[in-house]
Amino acid sequence: MGRPDLTVLPLREAVTNLSHWIAPHIPAKLLHRHEKISDADLLAVAILQKLHKVPYFSRWWRFLKINHFPQFPSEPQARIRLARLTPVVEQLATEVQCLDFVAVDSEPLPVCTFKRAPRCKFRGARYGFSTSGPVYGFKLHAWSALHGRIVRYVIRPANEHDFSVLWEMNREWPSYGAPKQIGDKGYQSGSCLTPPKTNARQVDPRWKPEYGAARKCIESAFSVLVGAGLRWGQVKTLLSLRLKVALNVLAHNLKFSDLKG
Repeated sequence: MGRPDLTVLPLREAVTNLSHWIAPHIPAKLLHRHEKISDADLLAVAILQKLHKVPYFSRWWRFLKINHFPQFPSEPQARIRLARLTPVVEQLATEVQCLDFVAVDSEPLPVCTFKRAPRCKFRGARYGFSTSGPVYGFKLHAWSALHGRIVRYVIRPANEHDFSVLWEMNREWPSYGAPKQIGDKGYQSGSCLTPPKTNARQVDPRWKPEYGAARKCIESAFSVLVGAGLRWGQVKTLLSLRLKVALNVLAHNLKFSDLKG
């Protein structure tokens, strides 16, 4: 049984529904009487922002505080607590599962426009290239199940080659049932199933035309993430970038989850 559509539920009911699912995953910690919202409720609110495709957290928090939850703490306090909960969101976003096939690809995560890159002081950001052109920042490297769920991802500087990052990610490959990996031409010269280049002298006998259509699942998943705000807003630290990506991936993957599980 799939999850209910959280975007059509009343906000209070949607927060409660999500909070009950999140709460068992929150690490035990000391409770403070001054906390006006639980960690589970706070994460539920942040996920709902992505599901409702509200561009900025500040606008979302202000809307909720004025119209639905006047008892909420200030926005700066909420941001500080969300940053602390980043590892929890990352753990919830994906889960290890045995698969027969995965599609692999990368998506650029620019931290500023390319023209502003010489003045950007974002620690760890690098110059790189993608199918859409040059980028300054990072890349999201991911595995997708064939139905579109993101099952594994990492964030790396934009100058790291896709195949090098895939080799690093494959250290966990046996945990996922050693699935066959379908990639684009940038993943050739490895274990990936990739389409032949136009000037190839030899064609990989493992490649089948249907693999090309199957690989589109990860392109569709990236399109959903970008449309839901993967590149919206400005982030100033790698931790805030990790949080934004994890919330977007988690919101995307909820459509494949059973919140009653």
